[in-house]
Amino acid sequence: MSESKCPFLEIKTVTFCKAFPVKMIPLDRAISSKGICNSDCYAECSLYQERSHPKIAVEQVRGFRYRSDYHIHPKHIWVYPSGETHHRVKVGIDDFAQKLTGKIDRVSLPAEGSVVKENAVTFLIHSGARTVRMVSPSNGIVAEVNTRLASEPSLINRDPYLDGWIFSMEAQADGLKGLFHGNSIQPWLSWEVERLHRAFTTELGITATDGGEVLADIGTKLSDPQWERVASLFIG
Repeated sequence: MSESKCPFLEIKTVTFCKAFPVKMIPLDRAISSKGICNSDCYAECSLYQERSHPKIAVEQVRGFRYRSDYHIHPKHIWVYPSGETHHRVKVGIDDFAQKLTGKIDRVSLPAEGSVVKENAVTFLIHSGARTVRMVSPSNGIVAEVNTRLASEPSLINRDPYLDGWIFSMEAQADGLKGLFHGNSIQPWLSWEVERLHRAFTTELGITATDGGEVLADIGTKLSDPQWERVASLFIG
């Protein structure tokens, strides 16, 4: 008597995600699939990001938040690798810049595919009638812009390091060279805060702190000429 098998039983060789083992894909389909797991876009997967980039707590220097896993340009622009190589990076402004700017109500974004030059004006941040001209941290080509900012520019104020990113770019090979990173961020940011305090007290004759920490919305405390002076010293 021959051995019988259920007609609904199917045996296939499958591939699966180690981060999420119940996600199994037949091997023949995985090879031909253009989905996120089998393309250069895999780095956008939240599971991949969680496993490959352990969460690093946001740290503070005298009221200003920063992330030591980011790279920071001297004009308070952050850069974070978002692909399998350091060439594809996301770009945004740090907590220092958004506090100094004030309530952000509009962003002028670069065009996707446009060529940007290191230290050349690349995007604009608007707060009422005030505008900050922000530079590119590296030479490269704009890959994508954060379209959410068109309707929610305040994302930059609320979450400058994640949802408030500005654009992504294909940076040249040495695009991260010379930027502050890791343990070098804290002493540099401490120095910037000290410079800001001196600018307030010596040049503007006002107090920049409230209870020992910098005011949350610095820009609203300044007249237009005062704001332009401070913005040009640090971020513009």
